[in-house]
Amino acid sequence: MRYLKYETPAPVVAGLLHQAANLRCLLHEAHVAGRLAILPSLRLMPEHNFGVSLDWRWEQYFDLPRSTLIDADGRQHPLPICDEPPADGVHALRVRGRKRILERELDFPLVVRRVSHYLFRKALPLDAWPAVKIDLRASPRAVALARPVVRHLKASGGGRFVSVLVRRGERVAAGEYPSWMTEPAHVMRCLRARGVADGASMYLASDERDPDFWRPLQEAYRLFRYVDFPALAALVSPVGAAPPDNYLLYQVQLEVLRQGAVRLDTFPTDSTAGHATSWATDGSLVSHRPRKPLEVLTLWRWRLRGGAGLVGGWHS
Repeated sequence: MRYLKYETPAPVVAGLLHQAANLRCLLHEAHVAGRLAILPSLRLMPEHNFGVSLDWRWEQYFDLPRSTLIDADGRQHPLPICDEPPADGVHALRVRGRKRILERELDFPLVVRRVSHYLFRKALPLDAWPAVKIDLRASPRAVALARPVVRHLKASGGGRFVSVLVRRGERVAAGEYPSWMTEPAHVMRCLRARGVADGASMYLASDERDPDFWRPLQEAYRLFRYVDFPALAALVSPVGAAPPDNYLLYQVQLEVLRQGAVRLDTFPTDSTAGHATSWATDGSLVSHRPRKPLEVLTLWRWRLRGGAGLVGGWHS
């Protein structure tokens, strides 16, 4: 048996989407090289969980046995994952640098790729590899928590609802994109450009927890957030002995959002391409199709033009 392992000089600590992108990178390379991937430890950022560290495990957030790898021909394969590293004594070839497995490495039972960047996908030339899609399914618990929420949203909206995901917090504070792109007035402009009428049922997921901030949306639409569903609110509630798991709440909300008839995101969550700073719409997480951007204002244009005084136009 041949194995592939990623390791870094220091433990990789990142958010759930970054870690999932890292895992997809490892699985992609293992598939191309015909190797079995050694599943890395999951280390998430406590900062996104109210400063609380948990015993992070992949199975809390993803159903790996039901997840699949889809090759360029559309064939589905089980994920090539090995939970335990190979036995001691297996010769390892440590590979440094940003390169794929070479022919001379194929005879080594274990290849350990040293990656210096905390995002593996930025260190590997995946664009030159065959097209492979990694379909990571949400964990059974996340799916179970999302199911009654979706039923309620569809019942309140005549069988359909709108999904909105707004990332604010440190992204806006760091100047990665202007605040107005994540404010209620801009969200409403986007929705009306898509033909969403006032009074539509909407699920809003955001790291902006001030309820008054979303009052304009609440007045225009039938707005629902995680706090409106006790089972979801309990995931991050300070009441009780159970520690908060904001990452699980996020995974549940992604399951809810992907079933919206219309969807708006501050950045795409269904690919390893990284964050987009323009609002994007189109499709669902299941399709994994490239999203069609509506807002032409991208981060680099915003910075080049001074980062202020630009309202941007919407184009289909």
